[in-house]
Amino acid sequence: MIFFIQINLTAQENVTIGKYRQMQSRILEGEVSYLEHLPDGYGETDKTYPVIFLMNAQNSSTFANAVATIDHLSSERIPDMILIGISNTRVADNTWACPDASGNVTGASKFSRFLEEELLPEIKKRYRTNDYKIFMGQSNAGLLVLYSFLNSPGLFDAYVVASPMFGWCPDFFMNKTTSLFQTKSALKNKLYVSYGDLDYVEVTSNIHAFEDILKNQSPIGLKAQLDLIKNCGHVPQVTLNNALLFFFSECTMTAERKQFSVQEIKTHFENISKEYGFTVWPKEGILIDIAADLKNGKQFDKAIDLLNYLVSLYPASAMNHYVLGLTLYEKGDIAAAKTSLTESLRIDSNFIRAKQLLARISK
Repeated sequence: MIFFIQINLTAQENVTIGKYRQMQSRILEGEVSYLEHLPDGYGETDKTYPVIFLMNAQNSSTFANAVATIDHLSSERIPDMILIGISNTRVADNTWACPDASGNVTGASKFSRFLEEELLPEIKKRYRTNDYKIFMGQSNAGLLVLYSFLNSPGLFDAYVVASPMFGWCPDFFMNKTTSLFQTKSALKNKLYVSYGDLDYVEVTSNIHAFEDILKNQSPIGLKAQLDLIKNCGHVPQVTLNNALLFFFSECTMTAERKQFSVQEIKTHFENISKEYGFTVWPKEGILIDIAADLKNGKQFDKAIDLLNYLVSLYPASAMNHYVLGLTLYEKGDIAAAKTSLTESLRIDSNFIRAKQLLARISK
């Protein structure tokens, strides 16, 4: 027997991927709009979450792709996250990251102040966030994100840049990157940069010089990756996907990690939680899959140990208690199986499979 989860969809329901919010900005002198996308179950827990701040979210495809990427990866590979899409023209008018004739970077400097003094405090006040923050930008906004990293690297933990338009002011960014790396002996940031092999010349003509600086001058602690995406043009769609897998590679239960004991899994996730600065747990579905393989291989004790760990992490799930009860029943521990199934039905009194199994046991 294998475990499975059934999902029922109602065709008449609308699909909503985000909600607009507005705030007044003293620095940008007017109203700023942003889109929120919250993790599943956000309203049912007191858990805190990392936040991704996404530029150019006024483009529906940009925001929708980010939502799909985060929701897909968070089911197995990365922590649950809040997505904030910054999305109006008042923002776009204040993000130019190249210096003017006098050497001032007026737009990006102004926007950086808005981020630090207004937007980040607003998001922290409105949502249950932890302190882990990611900043992503594309094309011209990619330069803005790089400017933020080079000017105030401690403002965000990780930076994602798709197809930065270095060609507008290449010397400025190469010199600024070199200067930061020479003055900072260590950084704790992560940086992911991508571009396409069919990208604009403003990107491709200067990206290799930037790559050389990353390879040869990066300070200790900076984890950086620059990827060429084949058969792709400007702003590769897979950028956020690749960046998140790079940032949170230790969260993936690889084939090797699936062989860990419960204690080894606990230790691994405790260690990476210290690295990220917030609590990271293995995902429910992955633990259920591993337990299913153990059970099907008649390794009942190992499966039950893993499922007890699962229930300790996610005690409010009727499915988790049901799966534990089913495994206990197949092992032959009827009393313990009844306890787990009863708890499953306490959480969800309409859980048909738990009702049916408990009735069969009771006979």
